[in-house]
Amino acid sequence: MLRAMLRDLRAHRGRLAMTLVAIALGVAFVVVSDSLAKTLAGQTARGGVDVSVQTASQDPDLTLADRDALAATNGVAEAHGVIAGRAGVVGTDGKLVSTGTDLAGTNWDETGRFTLVDGRGPQRPGEVALAESRAGEARLALGDRARIVLGDGRIDEPVVVGLFQYSALGPDAAGRSEHVPSIAYDGATAASLVGDRFDRIELTGTPGTEPSTLRQAAEQTIGAGHATDEYSVSTGAELVTNAEQAADKTASDTLAQLLPFAAIALLVGMFVITNTFSLLVTQRTRQFALLRAVGAHRRQVRSSVVVEATALACVGATIGTVLGIGLGLIVFRFMQPEGGVVRYGVPLLGVGSGYLVAVLVTVAAAYGAARRAAAVSPMAALRNDAVTSKGPHTRQSIAGGICVVAGLVAIVATASPGLGTLERMIAIGGAVLCTGGVLLLTPVAAGALRPLATWSQGWGGPATRLGMRNAARDPRRTAATATTLMVGLGLVCAFATLSSSLATMVTASIRLNIPVTSTVLEPAAGGAATLGPGVVGELRSLPAVSTVLASRDTFAEIRHEGGTSERIVSAIDREGLGEVLTPKITEGTDDVSRGAIIAQNEANMLGLEVGDPLELVVEGTPVKTAVVGVYDATEAQASIFFDQALAPPHLRDHVTTVYAGGPDPQAAREAIATAFQDRPEISITDRDGVIADRVEEFRYGLLVMYAMFGVAIVIAVFGVVNTLALSVMERSREIGVTRAVGAGRALVRRTIRVESIVISLFGGILGVGVGVGTGTVMQHAMLGQALSRATLPWTLILLALVGIVIVGVLASLWPAHRAARTNMLEAIGSD
Repeated sequence: MLRAMLRDLRAHRGRLAMTLVAIALGVAFVVVSDSLAKTLAGQTARGGVDVSVQTASQDPDLTLADRDALAATNGVAEAHGVIAGRAGVVGTDGKLVSTGTDLAGTNWDETGRFTLVDGRGPQRPGEVALAESRAGEARLALGDRARIVLGDGRIDEPVVVGLFQYSALGPDAAGRSEHVPSIAYDGATAASLVGDRFDRIELTGTPGTEPSTLRQAAEQTIGAGHATDEYSVSTGAELVTNAEQAADKTASDTLAQLLPFAAIALLVGMFVITNTFSLLVTQRTRQFALLRAVGAHRRQVRSSVVVEATALACVGATIGTVLGIGLGLIVFRFMQPEGGVVRYGVPLLGVGSGYLVAVLVTVAAAYGAARRAAAVSPMAALRNDAVTSKGPHTRQSIAGGICVVAGLVAIVATASPGLGTLERMIAIGGAVLCTGGVLLLTPVAAGALRPLATWSQGWGGPATRLGMRNAARDPRRTAATATTLMVGLGLVCAFATLSSSLATMVTASIRLNIPVTSTVLEPAAGGAATLGPGVVGELRSLPAVSTVLASRDTFAEIRHEGGTSERIVSAIDREGLGEVLTPKITEGTDDVSRGAIIAQNEANMLGLEVGDPLELVVEGTPVKTAVVGVYDATEAQASIFFDQALAPPHLRDHVTTVYAGGPDPQAAREAIATAFQDRPEISITDRDGVIADRVEEFRYGLLVMYAMFGVAIVIAVFGVVNTLALSVMERSREIGVTRAVGAGRALVRRTIRVESIVISLFGGILGVGVGVGTGTVMQHAMLGQALSRATLPWTLILLALVGIVIVGVLASLWPAHRAARTNMLEAIGSD
């Protein structure tokens, strides 16, 4: 019997092709996730170093005297200093490459830090070696003259003589990793251009010297000239262990980020598989009945369907594994980390997980159909027509209604803008409950197509009437097909609503907090890059500039009576606050000399009010202060401002943003632009430019999510194709009769097209509604805004609905072609 069922499966491969695609895409995500995680976990640190002495601050401060003293220490064979200074590569387009200038320059040596890819190492002034990836980004090759921006703003134009890959040491006990350089000069040139201070001094011991002994000796030597909190000393084995732990954490974080997308793809695939097997069981009702009539037991029939699902899952998993390996390699090429040996690998466990997930998901999705197949009575062999599914189950509808009501109650109960962490979680939970309820109620909503189909009888043409009737005849089938589109499109609309609301909120907040008269200077590289320490002084020396305020953003541990958490804090200058930077104070004062001011949404989440004590642990240095003011801001800005006089000394030179102005704002802006016109590492803009940059950052980050969720929509489209194709096969006799009484092939094609568009639009409208509603709650919970302040992404909604119509047309092409080619005589004469 099993052989007969598998033979039947092979004979009708076409009707399962789209299901194979759904399985393959879901498995591909699982394999990509595991492969990238395994690859990142395999990142190795550089060996050959017995002991490393590293500065504790962000700025290199180990001197040549420190290196010489360590080299003279008992047991030390060699001591190599690693310079890390400000320098950046300018591309042929005049823009700085993405790494910026922060500690991107170093000295060339033969210690194993560099692996030459092409050319040779720099040996004299006028020569430079570049990291291979940065040279590619800057469009530079061997023999080209590069433009290097130095820390003081000078431009050096050496010849590129080598391209390298860098092998970094692991992080020390405090988690400080080695800076991965982009630019390497010879030692003497690096000392004169990049800086003569070392970030690390690497020691190699004499034969027979234990690393632990060498470490103790190095600690005594370096301790004679530095305080104990100014450096850290680690053995090479400790650094390798730390590197392995850091790689494992990166891998686990990557897996945690990618697996939800794989789960979404598999969830949508489950709807496709469930619908497909439901249709197949319905079409083979007589076949199952005949098997029962000749002695097959229910368990045998059920097992045969499960075996079919398992075989299908294995084929789909094989295709998905191959696809996942290829996609993972492409993704790895774009996100390959620097500073270690990383080779792309495909774990057998990941492949096995893909197969296991495929089998479990497919069998679980097909099991309901298998039970219905086993329940077919032998008497059904006497019937000529297939038994179609009934309307929605009462229990399912009741459960869906309860979920929707409970979710709405949770959302309404937490509708106040001033939310704590618990209330935010309840609001998100309410949105999830509502979404689940809508999924359960989708068959009920699909039942509403029946009166619509009846209403269309009076105005639509024959194709419209027939297509709408076909879409409405089986609400459960229509609901199952439309649900796949609803999930994918709902996710896209939810995050689009969140993005639009955040963009609106950022725009409004920046307009409140930055005057239109201010000129804003930021690192062109963005991210965690900083401005050079001399920028503030240069600005203050300009006659047209009267006010300069520097801001230094960093992560800090926030300790308060309610607990601890990590937030972005900013050490700012007192001068200029209220002039070139004007936080909108909603409570208290903006006088940072008296304490810290905190963003309103952060105050709500942390439970802080004006007057509450606060301790900021900034780069290991505790700063005791108190909340003196609350201001209106977004998650995109520093949540806490405090006086830079309280910041650790090394943080004061790490300026991230500067606000400047003068009596004549336009003259000040022109003077600043002229003064820094040859400084590509500095971005000069105004309030509107800051708004545009912030909004673009959010949208760029969401593009990756849209691409991931797009896979769910692709699977959903294949689900529509599959449903229509199987539905055409199921209605072949009906189509044949329609053709026999005069319907042309064009009419049949238009009928299938209308049916596809109706099903797609039904799923699209549900997806837009659920997505916008969920996104509204998300922006309320995550941004602390009122529900009514959500900004709807009208452009995306319109494009989504137009796209759904296009999807409906495209999805109908193959099924409509098959339907139009139905042989009338064979269809009418078929059982």
